[in-house]
Amino acid sequence: MTFVKAQALRIYDLFERIVLVTLLVLLVVMVLWATWLLGAEIVQSLASRLAGGPPMSKAHLHEFIERFGMLHSVFSAFLLILIGVELMKTIVMYLDRHELHVEVVFTVAMIAIARHAIGIDIESTPGLTLIGMGVLTLALAVGYHYFQRATRLKMGVGDPDPPGRAAGGDPGAPR
Repeated sequence: MTFVKAQALRIYDLFERIVLVTLLVLLVVMVLWATWLLGAEIVQSLASRLAGGPPMSKAHLHEFIERFGMLHSVFSAFLLILIGVELMKTIVMYLDRHELHVEVVFTVAMIAIARHAIGIDIESTPGLTLIGMGVLTLALAVGYHYFQRATRLKMGVGDPDPPGRAAGGDPGAPR
C-alpha cells in the first residue's frame, strides 16, 4: 500500500470516528431530552389529576405530541447520516481492496428502510405500500441471515444449524 493511500485511509478513519462519536453524543442528548420531556409531562399530568384538576386539554395534548413528533425528524436525519457513512465505507473498501462488501450493502438497505419507516405517516399511507415495506424488510432480513450463514460456512466458523436451532429441533430432544 502506498504512503498516500495509507494516509488517505487514516484520514477517512478519523473522519468516520469523529462523525460517529458526534452522532452518538447528539443522540444521547436527544434521548435524554425526550425522556425528560415525557417524565415531566407524566408528573405534571399526574399531579394535576391528583389535585382534582381537569384532564389534559386537547390543545395541550396536541402541543405535547408536536414536540415529541420532532423526534421523528431528528431520528430520520440520524439514520440518513448513517446511510451516508455506510456508503462512504463501501466506497473506501472498494478503493482499498477492489471488492464490494455485500454485508455493507445489506446494512445500508436496512437502515434506509428503517429511516423510511420512521418517517412514514401510517394513517395516510396506502395499505399496499405498508405491506410492500414489510415484505422488503423481511426479504432484507432473510437475505442478511443467509449471507451471514454462508459466510460462517465458508470460513468454517461454527455450526450453521446448532442443535437447538435445527429445523424442528427441540434443544432437549435426543438426536
